[in-house]
Amino acid sequence: MLNIKTAHVLLKKDTLTLKQTPKDSDSSTTFSLFRDHLLSPKNNQPQIHYTNYDYGFAGIIFFLYILYVWLYVSNRKRLTQIIKGFYINRYANQLAREEIALGNRVSVFLGILFVFTITLFIIQVNQYYGFITANTFILFLIIGLSLVIVYSIKFICIKLLGFVFKMTKEASEYSMSIFLFVNALGLFMFPVVICLEFVKQSSPLFFIYIGIGIILVFLFMRLIRGLIIGLNSHGVSKFYLFLYLCTLEILPFVIAVKLFMSIIK
Repeated sequence: MLNIKTAHVLLKKDTLTLKQTPKDSDSSTTFSLFRDHLLSPKNNQPQIHYTNYDYGFAGIIFFLYILYVWLYVSNRKRLTQIIKGFYINRYANQLAREEIALGNRVSVFLGILFVFTITLFIIQVNQYYGFITANTFILFLIIGLSLVIVYSIKFICIKLLGFVFKMTKEASEYSMSIFLFVNALGLFMFPVVICLEFVKQSSPLFFIYIGIGIILVFLFMRLIRGLIIGLNSHGVSKFYLFLYLCTLEILPFVIAVKLFMSIIK
């Protein structure tokens, strides 16, 4: 009983002490963790932290995403046909019968998506390996214009050769094959470009190899499609078909891979 009474008296004393303590006590006399240390202040005022981030890349990717969403919402059926037409002959023949040309609205926007996506991927690979030290905007213009010029010349040459050798049907089929390759590759490479730019938890090399693998698969499929078109046509010489594929399709790609492997070693 004595211990209980003693505890009760001590509790009342503590309560009276708390009531007598002023509410607005001076905080300047209290102990501070930010005093009496060896750290010296660097700035007396708050400083804005700027991250080293390329907002131009983010703006282009956002624009391409809006473009893809618009295509998917407004031309979903045509978009599906173009993607399937790259690896299914039935859809490719249907597109050829409907005369889907470069001037078609979906084709134009998918071509823009291809040029921008492949250009961004090449720039990202260049930034990782440090091949070329140049202004990113100028490099973007050079690579983008180069892709447009190369594929424009390719389409013109195929049409011209088909007209000269009286093989307009085969030339149109092969042009459609390249056209579908360009349209589908841009769509498949778009997620890789996004991951390379925004996914920092994984190594960029992982996504670079995925992107290169996708391009290799698409090029191989385009090569097989060209062989099928040439072998099914009786008017095409097998020797000239082999010579064309080796010099204009396989050789440039082998040279590019050889240069890439020699640089990264």
